[in-house]
Amino acid sequence: MDKVLPGGIYKDLFLNGSASGDMFTVPAGRIIELLYGNFFMTTNAAVANRVVTIDIHPTAGPTVLPLFLFTLAASLTRKLAFGTSTPATDTDMDDTIQLPSRLLMNAGMEFEVNILDGEAGDNWYLSCKYIEWID
Repeated sequence: MDKVLPGGIYKDLFLNGSASGDMFTVPAGRIIELLYGNFFMTTNAAVANRVVTIDIHPTAGPTVLPLFLFTLAASLTRKLAFGTSTPATDTDMDDTIQLPSRLLMNAGMEFEVNILDGEAGDNWYLSCKYIEWID
């Protein structure tokens, strides 16, 4: 039988970092639906390329849904937007992605930003909105 999820609480998620990534884990006893957000990264050091991945996966499990995978050269900036409908394209965003219409995540699933070859002085943030229910 399908679960009925009336109501829910709208919440904000903000992750940020420099040379390494970060993650958000859905709390025990909760279900969330990712709605929309944006990612911004600027690289400072004049050496190396950064490989950025943003994905959803179970704890210690394989990737369920890769959202972004890109390489960013030194001293550059990248802005990305994502949402359940197609994000506006006439903005200063470099790229957009449309999420599935109901992107539900169970307790223990992780929303992760991973930065490979990050350098001191790099900065990034991920900001998004989601709905949370008690499971």
